[in-house]
Amino acid sequence: MFVKKNLFGLAKSVSFVVALTTGVTTVSAVFAPAVMAAEKGQQLSSKMKPLGEADKLMKEKKFKEALAVINEKVIPIQGKSAYEETVTNELKAACLAQLKDYAGVAKVYETMLAANQVPADQVGQRLNTLAEIYLSLGDYSKGIESYERYLKSYPATPEITTGLMQAYFKKGDYKNASEYAQKLIKQAEQAKKPVDQNWLKILGYSYSKLGNNAAYADVLGKLLELYPSPEYWNDMLKIARNEVNYSDREKIEYYRLKKTVSTMTAEEYNEMAELSLSLLDSGDAKAALEAGISAGVVPTTERTNKLLNRAKADAAADLASLDSTVKEAEAKPNGEPLAKIGAAYLGHGINDKAAATIQKAIAKGGLKSVDESYVRLGVANFNMGKKAEAIKAFQSVSDKSNLARVAKLWILHAKK
Repeated sequence: MFVKKNLFGLAKSVSFVVALTTGVTTVSAVFAPAVMAAEKGQQLSSKMKPLGEADKLMKEKKFKEALAVINEKVIPIQGKSAYEETVTNELKAACLAQLKDYAGVAKVYETMLAANQVPADQVGQRLNTLAEIYLSLGDYSKGIESYERYLKSYPATPEITTGLMQAYFKKGDYKNASEYAQKLIKQAEQAKKPVDQNWLKILGYSYSKLGNNAAYADVLGKLLELYPSPEYWNDMLKIARNEVNYSDREKIEYYRLKKTVSTMTAEEYNEMAELSLSLLDSGDAKAALEAGISAGVVPTTERTNKLLNRAKADAAADLASLDSTVKEAEAKPNGEPLAKIGAAYLGHGINDKAAATIQKAIAKGGLKSVDESYVRLGVANFNMGKKAEAIKAFQSVSDKSNLARVAKLWILHAKK
């Protein structure tokens, strides 16, 4: 029995556990002091001779030794000019980067920015790099602070917006993360560029954490449209299952869609078969078990074999009498008997007769659930490759119906 559940738990599903891999921007190459001096028209004084020793060690890839020279011989030098301080810090940052001491690099960069040692045309890139370093270190607050410092002087780029989205997401600030994800998606759509899957995943996860289940479902729909996968189908179908309490007949339609998109479990195949048999829909029972066994999902246990044998026997008897009952059903005052025959044809995979009979039932009227018949009509047409007719039938399902979500998902599947 389906139970209506809070959807917050869906945020834990595999497809929405977004593992962001924020890379550290490679620290810009540092020129040898003499080259820098020549380019800037400045000279290093004789007291800075140890800097040349450090530079030589760096060229030999002896970064640990070079860093020791800088710390022990260069930094203690008194009276360095602003340029000499800058060169010292650049070389130190380069050594630390090669040694993967990114916390050390960040500390040096902060010092340089505070002392105005970074050329004006490089401040933006330096702040961007600093933010990425902080994100890689897990210091999301400082990463956000660095990006905000960038935005005080420079326009937002997609890279900066992405960085802020990631930083807020990793920090657990889902409100801001969702806002930056929306900006990226909107910009891409306006520019007619592809919407990155990761933006949608972050947006969907953020909405689920904020309790905005309707928006979460909309994002899942977008993911299914652009990046269809069994994982996203499974997540969306969980929403369809949990948001309403289906009748037994409606459950069959839910399972029919789930079977079509290959997200059924062994237990669900068995439940579909048992429900179908209890409702005298032997064709659906037989088809469900055969599909589950063929997919390697349903094991051939004693229970399964017993169910399958019963379904086969009932299906054979049903098929033998089905055609002869149509005229009798047509003489009835309403379309309900025809609707049941159409559903039976659909379960047996006789789609042309299913569509024709269900159309007659709908036209005759008096159905207990016209929405169920519209869904089955859509499925029959979909199975025959008549996607336009299928979509039209699915679109006829009322938005107030328990099957409204199922119908919309069929439309999404038919459009792909």
